[in-house]
Amino acid sequence: MSTEGAAVSLGATVVSFIFAALVVNQWISRRKPFQLAWALGLALYGVAAFTQFLAEAYGWTPSTYKAYYLVAAPLVAVLGIGSVLLIHRRAGLGFALYTLVLFAGFAVAVAGATVNTAAFASSIPVAGTALPDSVRIYSPLFTIPGSVALIGIAAYSFWRTRMLFNLWIGIGAVIIAAGGSLARFGLSWALYIGEFVGIAVMFWGFLASQDLSKAKAPAAVRATT
Repeated sequence: MSTEGAAVSLGATVVSFIFAALVVNQWISRRKPFQLAWALGLALYGVAAFTQFLAEAYGWTPSTYKAYYLVAAPLVAVLGIGSVLLIHRRAGLGFALYTLVLFAGFAVAVAGATVNTAAFASSIPVAGTALPDSVRIYSPLFTIPGSVALIGIAAYSFWRTRMLFNLWIGIGAVIIAAGGSLARFGLSWALYIGEFVGIAVMFWGFLASQDLSKAKAPAAVRATT
């Protein structure tokens, strides 16, 4: 348990839920599938971060760890679905179907797995280290295609448009991925720091995109008058 870990996780929880609420509001007004996927992914991010907060404040338990891993493993894939839907609806639907089928098997594996509570002795039992390999094998099947979609499409959009908010979203996703990778090499603190800083940078990019939209709207009105 760690006060610092709990505080950082709580910060990531607050940012991601606010982020998700704003995207849900967008979806309500525009009804775009990619917005719904992003909102779901961000909500999963918030739930995972809140689970970490509870674990850091009160200690990991087998039930808490299973809930955390069940939510944390697929969330990047869900965000990636949103990115793919943004540029190609059919490909996005295909990725969504792949993720859904994979998640069904993953959920069964998590439910039937025995949690190795000895792993809780480490500061942060990252990368599913408290679960058997038969469960952990699912994680890269979610995170690798999800990260490629999320980071790659943000980079491509920046290259095409030179709009900085795309760059911020891509950088935020890279920070999140880097935090998880560093944690796997023993720098466990990098997981929580990466999650908090990464989602904050992505949120900054989202807010910048909203400011740009507001600035363009009056200009469009003037152009038609």
